[in-house]
Amino acid sequence: MFNVQCSMFVFLFLTHSALALGPHELLLLANRNSPRSLELARDYAALRKVPEANLVTLDLPYPSSLEMAPTDFNRLILAPAQAAARAQGVDDHILAWVYSVDFPIRITSTPPTSLQGITFLKGKLPAQDIIERGTYASPLFAGPDNPVHPGFPSQSLDVQRNWLGKDTPLPSMMLGFMGSSGNTRDEILACLRNGARADQSRPDGTVLIVTNSDVRSLCRAWEFLPAVRELSARSISAVITNDYPQKDIALIGLMAGAATIPGLDTNRFAFRPGAIADHLTSFGAAFDGGDQTKITEWLRAGASAAAGTVTEPLSIWSKFPTARVFVHPTAGCTLLESYFQTIRCPLQILIIGDPLSSPWGSSSTVTPGGLPAGILTERRTVTAELRTRDGDFFNRFLFLLDGKILQPMGKSAEVSLDPAALSPGRHKLRVVAYTVGSVRSQIFCESTFEVNFTNK
Repeated sequence: MFNVQCSMFVFLFLTHSALALGPHELLLLANRNSPRSLELARDYAALRKVPEANLVTLDLPYPSSLEMAPTDFNRLILAPAQAAARAQGVDDHILAWVYSVDFPIRITSTPPTSLQGITFLKGKLPAQDIIERGTYASPLFAGPDNPVHPGFPSQSLDVQRNWLGKDTPLPSMMLGFMGSSGNTRDEILACLRNGARADQSRPDGTVLIVTNSDVRSLCRAWEFLPAVRELSARSISAVITNDYPQKDIALIGLMAGAATIPGLDTNRFAFRPGAIADHLTSFGAAFDGGDQTKITEWLRAGASAAAGTVTEPLSIWSKFPTARVFVHPTAGCTLLESYFQTIRCPLQILIIGDPLSSPWGSSSTVTPGGLPAGILTERRTVTAELRTRDGDFFNRFLFLLDGKILQPMGKSAEVSLDPAALSPGRHKLRVVAYTVGSVRSQIFCESTFEVNFTNK
C-alpha cells in the first residue's frame, strides 16, 4: 500500500465508511441570515466531510416562519439552490438535499404539504385529492403495498436514478428543528454524532414494534409481521409487543402508533446509535400546536432519526414509513434512503436526523497511491488502493477535485494530476470507490495538496 506521509502542506482524512449515499452527493442548505443555521450546516459538513462546494446558503427570512407559500418555495429555495449547485459545479452528481435548521417546515398548499414533500416533487405538487387521500405513488417506494406483496429489494439512490433518469424525484431530510417544541443545538449535534458513530457498527439490539387498539397502530398492523420475519432472516432481533421497553433493552429501532409516547423524558429508552424511531400520529411534526409527542422528543431520547407529518394526515398508512424502514439499513442503505423506500406518499412528512447514518456499512478502505506529500510539482498518476473486507468487490471509481468531478465514474482506478492545469493554492482530491449491486456502497478518502505559484 502507498505509505502516506504528512507535512504542513498535506494531510489525509481516514477512509470513511461504506455508504450507499455519499456526502459528495448531498446539497447542504443553510439559511444565511441565521447564524445557527450556518453553524450547524458547517458542523455537519465537517462531521461528514461534505465538500465545501456542496454547501449552499440561501437568503431567507430570520427568524424563520413555520410556513411558506408554494410560490415562495420556488422563488426563495428551489430556484436559487439549483442555480447555486450549477454555479458551484456540483449539480451533476447531487442525489439528495439536506436542510439545516431555520427553514419553514410546512407549505401552505391545499392541503398543506411539508418542505420535504414539495422538495421531493421539485415544486410541482399534484391535485388536492391526491395529497389528501395519500394516493401519490413515489417511484422510490419499495413496498409492500398490501399484505400479500412482500416488497422489492433495497436499492441505493444512485441505482434508482439510473433507471428513473430525469424523472428521479429529490429526497431530502432536515438535520433538526429548533424553536418551540424543538431541540437545542447540543441535542441536534449529539444526534448527528451518534448517527456517524453508528457507521459500520452493526449494532446489537432489538427492533421493537409496540401495538395497541388505536387506529394509529391498526392502520399499518398488516406490515409488522412480514417486516419482523425479514429482519429475523437477517439475524436482527425484532419483537411485536403491547408494552413499551424498559431501560435494559437496547433498541436499534422502535415503531408505535400513539398520540403520546410515555417515558421519553425519563431515559426509559436505550437507543443505540443509528436507531430509527417512529410513532404514527397527527401532529408529530406540527410544532406550533397540539399536545401530542413531537418527533424532536425521539432525538432528545437518543434516536438518530425520526419522522412525522406537519399537518393532519388522517390515519393513512401511505403517508408514513412502513415497518421495512428497519430492514433497508441492514442492506447497507443510509437512513435517508431507507426512509424514502418506505414512504409511498412522502408529501406531508418531515424527517429529521442524520441522513448519512449507515450502521450496516462495509469496513473496507481506500487510500490514494502516488500522491506526494506536500507540494505537487509535476504530473502524477494517483491510484485508488483498496483493502477489502466482507467480500466487497469495488469496480467503479470516481475522482473529485475540490468537490467537482475530475474524472467521471468508471472502471479506471487512476487519475492524472497536472499542477500546470491547476490554480495556485491548496486543493482537495477525493477518491471514491463503489461496489456493484442494487445497493451500490461507496468508500472514500480525501487528500489535501498544494500547487505553488511557481508551477504556473
